[in-house]
Amino acid sequence: MTKQELRAEKRARAILKLQRMRISVIICYAVLVVLGIFGITIFAITSHERVVKAQASAMTASLNVQLDLNLNSFLSRMERVGTLAFSVDDAYTYDATKPGDEYEDINTEKAISDQLYKLCMLENFVDYGIVYANGHTVGKVSNGTTALFGETLYDTLAASISRERTNDGWSTGYEDNYERIYYVKRIHENALLVLSFYTAELESVFDNPETMSDMTIRLIDNDKRIIYSSQKDERGTALPADVDARVESLTAAARLDGTYLTTVNTSSVGWRIICTIPTSVILKDSIRNRQYIFIAAAVITLIALVICFVLTSRMTDPMAFIADNFSASDLKDDDDAAPAPAPMQDQR
Repeated sequence: MTKQELRAEKRARAILKLQRMRISVIICYAVLVVLGIFGITIFAITSHERVVKAQASAMTASLNVQLDLNLNSFLSRMERVGTLAFSVDDAYTYDATKPGDEYEDINTEKAISDQLYKLCMLENFVDYGIVYANGHTVGKVSNGTTALFGETLYDTLAASISRERTNDGWSTGYEDNYERIYYVKRIHENALLVLSFYTAELESVFDNPETMSDMTIRLIDNDKRIIYSSQKDERGTALPADVDARVESLTAAARLDGTYLTTVNTSSVGWRIICTIPTSVILKDSIRNRQYIFIAAAVITLIALVICFVLTSRMTDPMAFIADNFSASDLKDDDDAAPAPAPMQDQR
């Protein structure tokens, strides 16, 4: 290879190296811009979702607590109305299981029944009466209750007394019947006061605000059977397995995963209030905002890449200038190095 060819090859390699360097600088700037915008975008999205989840969890937990207070207040009011039966003359002392004067007993029971009927009207009770150990009843004891419990009316109601201090208790779900909720309080050793109301009355207790219309509210008993649900046709059924797996036996908790936000609270009678709302509903606005953020990030990235290309091209223009000068100087050196023509000889 001649000396001129070596110089030409060297010049070509140098120009190629400068061009590659120029492209590398442009790519590096572009990658840095893209990574920077991508990182800021992801950080903004995750931070927003974290804040939204925290706010939704706090709001749902607060609502669950409020529902628990509403239920306890409602049940306490029922209990207070129940205690009014003790103010009825002879209600506390009369015992239908003991023999007495028939005429006097009839008058006593009529007087007691009249007063109990008046008290029954206070809260629209289905039942408001006294059940005696021999199965005799005074006051309003509905046919539905009598048919449900049958001959075991007294014994079954007595078994529902769960609080020793106050000698009373709440129950529902006998024979899988969750249509009514019963409150039973012992009057004396042979008599029980029973009052009941329809489960549908709890609609006013668990009134769901429109802002949380996608939330499901359930009230379950100790057997994890649904006493009340904001979903149709769930009353009396078992708690759904996916919800049960999240609440287990917790008495008060708030859990958030990829499927549900679940909150739990326990009422004064041991029944649990469980609120569930799909995570997708919580993040609905966040997902929409995420789309807008990605679109904005894509536009900003495109603009930044164009600006980056223009700026880096201008920054690397000196490299092209050096390459051109290098080429021109090599050509000049080759011309200078060319042998001078031989002087012409005089032929004379």
